[in-house]
Amino acid sequence: MATKIRHIWLLNTILLITLLLSACSAGHANRENSGQSGSSGKDPVTVTVGYQSPTAQTWGALIIKNKKLFEKHLKEAAPDLNVKVEWFDAPAGSVLNNNMNSGKIQLSFLGDMPSLLNAVLGITQPNYHSVFLAFDGKGALGRNQAILVPENSDIQSIEDLKGKTVSTPIGSSSHRMLLESLRKVGLVDQVTIVDQSVTVGMQSIEQGKVAAHATWEPYPSLMQQREIGRVLQFGEATQIDYLAGVVANADWAKENKPVVLAFLRALNEAHEFAVSNPEETAKIFEAESKFPPEVCRKMVENIRFDAAIYDKDLNTLNGSIEFLAGIGKLSKKPDLNAFVDDAYLREALESAGKPYLTDTEIQGDWIDGKVY
Repeated sequence: MATKIRHIWLLNTILLITLLLSACSAGHANRENSGQSGSSGKDPVTVTVGYQSPTAQTWGALIIKNKKLFEKHLKEAAPDLNVKVEWFDAPAGSVLNNNMNSGKIQLSFLGDMPSLLNAVLGITQPNYHSVFLAFDGKGALGRNQAILVPENSDIQSIEDLKGKTVSTPIGSSSHRMLLESLRKVGLVDQVTIVDQSVTVGMQSIEQGKVAAHATWEPYPSLMQQREIGRVLQFGEATQIDYLAGVVANADWAKENKPVVLAFLRALNEAHEFAVSNPEETAKIFEAESKFPPEVCRKMVENIRFDAAIYDKDLNTLNGSIEFLAGIGKLSKKPDLNAFVDDAYLREALESAGKPYLTDTEIQGDWIDGKVY
């Protein structure tokens, strides 16, 4: 009988120890999960933002990244969400578009032409849809673009390019600017245009391999600063605005509206910061892009950072659609009415207590001192 009681006591002891160990393991696991999930108790959601340090008119991204404005507005506008922000720097818009199409990036700062190509992906790919949320940098009448020639070139005018070879990234806004410049003097069919990236084009100018190169900032300023190239003609000669903006995965944006609104509030603060703090903005540009301080200061002066979507901006983008279609770069023409949606921007500004443009203002020219 005593032996039987001892066996029962031993079994109960083993069972009690097992339960205690299980409870300790569960408590440890819960503490670990709580540390990963943050105050919301949910697993963190990663949002990846694509940007381009080689394209100055997308440098609103650099302010947001450097000053952690996205994180700031997530805490203010969506405190219950556990969001981790990551940044992806790309050498060109095509890289960002590929990553957006594959679902690796949710938001991207893109030039006008890559934005439109993203719109095409949104209507031709079965599992990807896109939406244009806002603008970032703007260059009035083509500002922040230029056609450059080697420093010691004897070419003095656009007419002198007759019979020469000129390089530019084919399908870019600078390509459109170059063609418009040549069209005005009747040389479209009398100049050989070759496809070169901005970095290769700069090397070609330095080595005298091409007669000229059409590109965008900060490369024209960098070439002048290094005295390896001089400006033959600025982009303003075309009277075509040069634009850059922000595109998002449309399905993701619908499902994560608070995150999108927080991002657009951050974009608005970045633009206001650039206007109010030009010296600090230039230092941020230098730190994030690694371009010389003189070039970065010039970018602060020359770029209009403004998210607002005016009718004239849509007209510019429609002209770019025709340009891309004319050179065979579009498999299908996007509908801007379906692609561009300023409802997110309007709601983001409203949530921050800021009025958006009136209908009359939207139909006019850019308003001095009024950026979003």
